[in-house]
Amino acid sequence: ALLKIRYLPIYSFTPQKAFTLAEGATHVETSAKKCAHAFTLAEVLITLGIIGIVAAMTLPALIGNYKKHQTINQLKKAYSEINQAIRISESSYGTIDSWDFANFESAQARNAYFADNYLFPNIKTVKKCVPVSKECWAEKVYTLNGVETTDARFMFVATHNGFVTASGYSVYYWLHAPGTGGWFIVDVNGPNKAPNTLGKDIFPFLMHWGVAGNVMSAEKEGTHKLGLLPVGLSSNVFIPTRENLMDGTFGDSAYPGFKCSRGNGGSAAGAFCAALLMMDGWDMKDDYPW
Repeated sequence: ALLKIRYLPIYSFTPQKAFTLAEGATHVETSAKKCAHAFTLAEVLITLGIIGIVAAMTLPALIGNYKKHQTINQLKKAYSEINQAIRISESSYGTIDSWDFANFESAQARNAYFADNYLFPNIKTVKKCVPVSKECWAEKVYTLNGVETTDARFMFVATHNGFVTASGYSVYYWLHAPGTGGWFIVDVNGPNKAPNTLGKDIFPFLMHWGVAGNVMSAEKEGTHKLGLLPVGLSSNVFIPTRENLMDGTFGDSAYPGFKCSRGNGGSAAGAFCAALLMMDGWDMKDDYPW
């Protein structure tokens, strides 16, 4: 029988160069250096602890600054939107000084007529409350002193109306009995969100459009503007200084207890804060009572 010869593959082996003693020591030293760059558990925990302490110290300030900017931006938006709505209405009904709402059977009817014809067609709302309800306005409003206000202009009164806008702020409003203007109080974050406090999220404005006292003569003299203005800057006679707005001593007897600061004699502490913000160029200075 013939022998079958199987050819086996021939493997070639390349001899590897062995480490010398010096090279081995160098390799061990290099590995040790690589390991030396890692953080230990203790170092990681210490670092995290430091980061936590820094965050705890800076986060409240960052949140506070954010809330300040948010408040100012929302207040400016409310002021702009309400004024813009009135200006648009002037193109249909004549200038604001020609408006007359004196002859209405009730305050409620006067308020409703104004809003239905002059505001709501030109401002986007998500809720209307006639008369006002807690869906549009806070049942309790507080002063900067942390006490519930006793000033009837900010208290929950059934003859007043309210609305909530698509921009998120709410408005509590009513007209003067002679029909020459009215109050428009803005809550920048809506009725159901804290703190419901004058100077923090609630800011009162006055609007004039007719002859009331010496409004028109003051307008001619350039000391008073018809239209929406923060309470304090809307005085018929007096032009306050910044200090007057803060301490409430600028001589207008129509606003007893009004100011933009905390402390005694402030039954409406915070009511002049919108005026102060506008005077300061819509900026919260370091002495703002935030």
